[in-house]
This record gives sequence, C-alpha cells and structure tokens, in this order.
Amino acid sequence: MGCKKCTTTPHLPRDSNHIILFASHEYMLQKILENFNPFFKIDFESLEYLKVYSDLEGFLNAIKQKNVLTQIELENISLIPLESEQPLTFSLFKKAKSLDYYLTLYNSMDLKWILENESIQIFFQPIVSVKTNEIVAYECLARGKKADGSLMPPKDMFETAIKAEMIFNLDRQCRMQALKQAKNKNLDKVIFINFNPASIYDPELCLSDTIKVAKELNYDYQKVVFEVVESSKIDKIDHLKSILDYYTEMGFKVALDDVGSGYSSLKMLASLKPNIIKIDMDLIRDIHNDSTKRAIVSSLINLAHDIGATTLAEGIEKQEEFEIIRELGADLAQGYLFGKPSPDPFHSS
Repeated sequence: MGCKKCTTTPHLPRDSNHIILFASHEYMLQKILENFNPFFKIDFESLEYLKVYSDLEGFLNAIKQKNVLTQIELENISLIPLESEQPLTFSLFKKAKSLDYYLTLYNSMDLKWILENESIQIFFQPIVSVKTNEIVAYECLARGKKADGSLMPPKDMFETAIKAEMIFNLDRQCRMQALKQAKNKNLDKVIFINFNPASIYDPELCLSDTIKVAKELNYDYQKVVFEVVESSKIDKIDHLKSILDYYTEMGFKVALDDVGSGYSSLKMLASLKPNIIKIDMDLIRDIHNDSTKRAIVSSLINLAHDIGATTLAEGIEKQEEFEIIRELGADLAQGYLFGKPSPDPFHSS
C-alpha cells in the first residue's frame, strides 16, 4: 500500500486556487494530502469541502448541502462557492494516472517553463590542484529556476526530463548556458560541463548549437572539458565513443565520471581514452580509515597515468581524505572541503 505507483489520483488543473478531491477510500486521500500539499501549498484542513466519498452521487449531494453553485461539464465539475469568486475544481477518477506519473507531469510543467524561458542557472564548484591547492577549474552544475523564483533540484530536473522525454532539450540548454554564464563570470579557468549521452543521437547535429555558442563566445576549446555523467551505466560504448571522438576532434577535452563505481567503467577506459577520469566519491569517503579503498584508488590512479589520463578525486570533505589522495598521486581534487557549488565562483585567495 505504500508504493506511489499503486496510488492513483485525479488529474488536477495546475492553476486551481482550491481543489475538492473525490477519493474512493481514506488511504487514497491520505496519500494525496502527503504528496500534493507541498506542491499546491493548500491548507486542506481549512477547506470544509474536503471529504472522502465513495460515489459521485454522494459527492454531489454533499456539495449541494454546502451551498455552492455547481456546473457539470462532461467529466469535469467546476464549483463556485457563493461567498467567493474563485472556483473550486474537481475531476472524475476515470482520468486518474499513477501518482508517480502525475508527479512527473506536474514537475514537467515547471521544466517546460524553465526551458521556454531559458531559466537555467549555473552553479560553479571549484576543482583544485593536489600539488598546489590552487583552483585550476570549475565544474558547471545546472539548476532550474522556476517561475516563482525557487530552484528545481538537478536530480528532479533531469529525472523529470528523462521521463517526460525532454532530456535532449534540457541537456542542450545546460551545455549552452554553462558556456555563456562562465563567460559572463569572466572565468579564465578550465570548466567541466556535464552531458548525458542519451541526449545525443548524432554528435555533429546534436552538438551543433553547443559548438556555435562556443565559437560565438570565442571560447578556448582547450579550457572546456565535457564530462560524461553516469558513465558506469552506459552500455552503448560505440555510441559514446563517437560522441567523445567528436568532442576531441573539435579540440575539447573529455572526462569520465564515477570511475571505479562499477567494472564497466574500467572496461571503458581503454576504448574511450578520456583525458580525465573522476574517481567515484564513494571510494574517497573516509579513505583514510579504509585500506581496501586506498588500494583500489591507488590502482585507479596508476592505471589512469599509464594511459595518459589526469585523475580527479571527487567528494572530498575532510582534510584527512585529501592527504591520502595526495599521497596516492591524484592530480586534481573536488569537494566541499574546497568549496560548495555557488552561482558566484569561489576564487583562490
């Protein structure tokens, strides 16, 4: 009973000021209250019309007793309280979707607005040289700024884009905005820009807008690293290789993320020949207290150097972790120890 996919809810208009819900049993209403109150910001307890009804006739009779005007239009019922000009809205259950799917659709409305208004904000996280502690690069991390000014978390944004089949549009806009906003911030360091291989079908066509923006901004391609996200989950190596080959042929650098999180990422190294490998943060966490992690990370660093790649240790939060990866010979480091993602890049003093 606790699974979202097993719970259905009426299709609710986004712009409703008040909502009356018809639920077949009390559990359904409870799930609606738990999952939708944060989104609609409605104080359900203040609406005396919110009841649980097992049939439409009982619902309508109750509404009539509450002294409201009722207008029935096919499957939808618009309710206008006599004391207010703002309508109450109700939709029949036959238009129900799974709650999980509804939340995807709800979030996709925000995502659609973000894309239409080019409302992507880039946060920059510093990357430092292990030898000198100086900031040598920034990772560009995208956040979606919604119509109300709040930020859509990246996890929600990209998961919604994949489910709603908008990942191509989102990924493309994130790449372009990373270049534009880094240029606006006058960053003279290397920038890392994430991309999802699933959003790119034909590199020459799908990346044309990104290349165009880089040219217009007169960006030094050698200072741009395109980073594959979730590299350990990629099963179409040939497709990924064609993308990375295109980037490198154009003069950019490429990086693999989360190396060490699965055997598949190790198998990809020889084939893809990345310029940079980012060692998975789970291997870095508390590495100073774990000899097995130290042995694995040491092997990864040596392997990367053997194929001519630079190594970057992710997720460093403690000085002790940094000291160990320094001893093991890592080249670059990233994590909260050096700075959190921020719209205003942190600069070395």
